[in-house]
Amino acid sequence: MFMKTFRISRFPLILTALLLAAVPGAVLAQANTCRWANDNECDESRFGGTGACESGTDANDCRAEAASWQRLMDAVPAEIRAQLGNDTCRWANDRECDDIRFGGTGACENGTDASDCRALAIGSDDSCRWANDGECDDPGIGTGACISGTDRTDCAPVAMMRNRSNNCETSFNGICEEPGSARATCRAFTDTADCIGRDRPVVMRDHYFGHDDRVHPDVTQMPWRAVGLLTLEDGSCTATLIAPRLIATAAHCMQGENGQLAKVISFRAGAYGDTEQGMAHVVSTVVAPDYSPQSAAPNGGNGDDWAILTLDRDLGDEIGYVRPYVFNKDDLTEIRNGTYLVSQMGYSWDTGRFPSGHMDCQILTAYRDGSMIHTCDTTQGDSGSPIMHLRDGEWRLVAVDSQFFDAQPPFPQMSSSHLAVDTRAFAEALRRAGALD
Repeated sequence: MFMKTFRISRFPLILTALLLAAVPGAVLAQANTCRWANDNECDESRFGGTGACESGTDANDCRAEAASWQRLMDAVPAEIRAQLGNDTCRWANDRECDDIRFGGTGACENGTDASDCRALAIGSDDSCRWANDGECDDPGIGTGACISGTDRTDCAPVAMMRNRSNNCETSFNGICEEPGSARATCRAFTDTADCIGRDRPVVMRDHYFGHDDRVHPDVTQMPWRAVGLLTLEDGSCTATLIAPRLIATAAHCMQGENGQLAKVISFRAGAYGDTEQGMAHVVSTVVAPDYSPQSAAPNGGNGDDWAILTLDRDLGDEIGYVRPYVFNKDDLTEIRNGTYLVSQMGYSWDTGRFPSGHMDCQILTAYRDGSMIHTCDTTQGDSGSPIMHLRDGEWRLVAVDSQFFDAQPPFPQMSSSHLAVDTRAFAEALRRAGALD
């Protein structure tokens, strides 16, 4: 959801970092200016530490890790070492390889992210302190606790997905269009579903229940044009027009720093690349009063991740909106019988500026606390996205997507389940806002 940030507070630290970056093969003497220095734990991410300290500010605690890092770098064959270059990229030493030649993200110029790319450049290893613990810890495909390529054994089942996305405009069309293909209209690693297939390992965070079933919905048509990109000061989520001047999203999207509401930049209904069906700004926000970022046990109080935002104009009258609907007893019976189908659309992290959607997914369980488990293929960026049901020929909003949740039946083998908050949880708020019959 969020872009990378990099801050160094004082000019001397910048100068020191640049000197070190130019010669990654030599570990220079550093300072102990971090607030966590001298606590007997290495906190510099470049050495595989916690990341709580900036590079060069936890010298004493990181001496052993720095020496180990130096031995690993010295073991890299000279030819590869020359290709690795230095650590002058702004994203260097953030644990994630950003040199595309070694399977990195491409955020750095070639030869400017040496330390983060060392392991990938030699084919990966198990040098991370968390290696062989049964959980993939590489960035992008795992927890991110390890430097790219240093948790080889644990990450082997999902390694083929490293730094891959579907943010090419023509992804999900069944034709591979990455470089080397007949068309080659997509950038490298951006047409994943079409180029390597849709099957996904169940241990991945983005497991999609074993198969990626997403498509690019037509945002010129309802209900998709009523779904939009909610751009915040420090990230983005998905939201849906539910009345002429109201949109619904997830409460956690609205959490800013120090307990303050996040600042909303814009809501772009039917956003697709640089275009949209309509745009408006947010003038007020109602967030679930009992919202907590902590997850509870199933049916234990996870129904408070909702928010209703008021726009500065009646955008819904211009392009349409999706009226909320609250489950009745017949609906809950259908859910228990496994026959209640829904569809979803959101702005997934891996599709970039283009929305993705899953048609005809299923609600598995509707808990009494106003939350539910579903099988829609959602991921980061889909927070707040609509779960919709076609009722009497009209698409109705029945839930907003909330979070990755502990694996639940009937898919206990998956790395997670997908939880949404349905309109039972905020029916009263919807009524007060005039969005519910």
